[in-house]
Parts: sequence; structure tokens; C-alpha cells
Amino acid sequence: MPSNTKSIIAWSIYDFANTSFSALFVTFFYPYYIKEFLHGTEFQIGLVFGTSMLLVGLLVPFLGALADLTYIRKPFLVFFTLLCVIFTALVTFVNLEFALIFGFIANFSYHACLTIYNSILPSISRKKNVGSISGFGAGLGYVGTLLSLGMAYLILSRLGWESEAGIKSIFPATAIFFISFSMITFFFLKEKKKYARSSARLVVQKVFTTLKSIGTNKGVVPFLLSMFFFSDAMNTVILFLFLYGNQEIGLTVRGFIGLFVFFSMAAALGSFVSGKLSDKIGPKRTLIAAAVFWVVAVIVLLFSKTYNSFVIAGLLGGVGMGSIWTSSRPLLLALINPKYAGEFFGYLELVGKFSGFMGPIIFGFLATFFSYQYALTSLLIFFVLGLTAIQFVKVR
Repeated sequence: MPSNTKSIIAWSIYDFANTSFSALFVTFFYPYYIKEFLHGTEFQIGLVFGTSMLLVGLLVPFLGALADLTYIRKPFLVFFTLLCVIFTALVTFVNLEFALIFGFIANFSYHACLTIYNSILPSISRKKNVGSISGFGAGLGYVGTLLSLGMAYLILSRLGWESEAGIKSIFPATAIFFISFSMITFFFLKEKKKYARSSARLVVQKVFTTLKSIGTNKGVVPFLLSMFFFSDAMNTVILFLFLYGNQEIGLTVRGFIGLFVFFSMAAALGSFVSGKLSDKIGPKRTLIAAAVFWVVAVIVLLFSKTYNSFVIAGLLGGVGMGSIWTSSRPLLLALINPKYAGEFFGYLELVGKFSGFMGPIIFGFLATFFSYQYALTSLLIFFVLGLTAIQFVKVR
């Protein structure tokens, strides 16, 4: 076994912990709670998530540069995790206006966590196994999703599936799940004992120096552009998946939990398989195949508004989502110098959050003022644009 096995497992466990927030807060209960119990709209939900992702995209490259200069990442991971879980729990106790603000802070902190987490990957992996480790972490993430859904099932079975008390209780439960398993990462993930002083001037200088160098890394610009479009569509799906099923298909909370288990299993399968495929056939080909799965899924929903079509599209999208998140990390590392990983993962977050700013707001606007069919068409356009951009990526 490799000498850093403990750190690999500890790093992967954080994927297990944080996907509870994505599944329970983002995909499921926060949008539902805002719309059904606080009487908000899809457009307000889209604004909360879109603007929070824009802000984190603007700030995180500087945070990544600071982490690269000081060789310290874990303290930032701990800080943003704590910020996320605190405001996740507090959503339960406030009115619509504060729930929107707290949702903004929680989502901002969550995506800041992901950037720092991703930038740790090069320090615990080698070129030949980076895809497998990435896939292992992402796969564990979907196992965490399944267990967090099981937790929600037990809570709602006791307090009521459609009750306000039951839905409210999910937010502190999600926070507890997230922080509890994150503690394993905080205690057992070992960073290299190498420290350096930094300053605001050096951080800003490093960010702009790296920005200038992006053009010299062949393939980085089209890769970031393709991830811009893919992230736009996927982040939007994550946010509105249950609301779409509830409003268009008539799914209940209980019915959706059962389906989401299968969707998560499909995503876990996609993560594990795509991690192996990335090491064998290359992350670019794996990423293209995953995007094609998504195109087929959206087309199914566009032309058939039934329970069966929703299930088929969800399974295809689940495989595609797990595969895209897994293969994007080793593909970026194949295009850059690993010592700049923190910053470049910051730029990956930057384009993802700029797209995350557009996607939820456009989708929410179209769903609120037109129809979900118009909103779905916007997703299809973004996936096709991403597939076009990825053709120009040249891997060394």
C-alpha cells in the first residue's frame, strides 16, 4: 500500500461528507422549503445560488494563490466548512428574507470548500493514479449522498413527509452530517510540513501572473470554456431537479427520495468507472462521453413529460454527472504544472461559478415566467456548446 494511504482515505472522506449538502440542501429541501413554505419563487432561488457562485468564483482564485504561496490549505478547508454548516442549520429558524441570505452564505462557503479540497489532490497522488483517486473520492461522495438520504428518510418518516416540522429538521441534520464526517479529514489528512510567508501584494501578483500564463498552456482555455458550459447546466440541474419533478411530474417528497437513491447510485457508478477510464483512455475522451449522456437525458425530458422519462433521464444524468466531476480534475492536471494546482483549480471554480451565475438565474427566470420546457432548452444549448469547446483541448 502507498505510504500516504491514510491521507488518500481522509481526503476522499470529505467527498463523502460534503455531498450531503449538495443532495439535501441544494437539490432537495432548500428550494422546496423556499417555494412551498416561505412562498418564494424559482427566480429568487436562482438568484441566491447564481450570485453566491459568482462571488466565490471571483474570490477563490486569490484564496488558491494564497494557499499555493503558503503551502497551507487545510485551515481554509476547516474555516469554510464551519461557515457552511452554521448557516445551513440557521435556515430553519428565519423568515424568507433571512433564509435567502443564509442560503447565499451556505452555498458560497460550500463552493469555497470544494476549490480548496480539489487543490489538495496533487499532493496526495501521482500521475498514474490521479484519476483513480479522484474517482474514489467522487464515488464515496455518492455513497455519502445515499446515507444522508437514508437519514432524511428516517427523520421524515417520524415527523411527516410533507410537514413543515419535518422539512425544517433536515437543515440542522444536514449540518451535523457534514461536519461529523469532515472531522475525519481535518484530523487525518496530513499536509506537507512546508510553510512560507506571503502578503497581499504577492497573492495579487501571483494571480495575475498565472492569468497571463493561461494562454501559454495549450488546451487550458478551451477546457475552461467547456467546463463553463457543462458546470452551468449541471449546477442548474442539481438545484431544480426536485422542483421540476414536483411541479411537472407530480412527485412527492417521499417518492423523490426513492428515485434519488437510484440517481445517486448511477452517479457513484459513473464516478468509479470514469476514474478508471480516465487513467486508461484519457480524461478528455471520458469527459466527452459523459457530456453525451447529458445531451440524451435532456432530449428525453424535452420530448416526454412522464414518470418513466424522468427516471431514464435521471439515470443517464447521474452517470454523466459523476463522470464529468471525476474526469475534469485529472484533465486539468494534465494541462498544467502541478505546483500551480491551487490557482488553476481556482480558475476552474471561477468559470464554473460564472456559469453558475447564469444557469440558475436563466433557468429560474424561464421556469417562473414561461415554462419548464423553455428552461430545459437552455440546458441543452449549454451542453452542446461545451461539447464544441472540448474538441479544441490538446492534452500533452
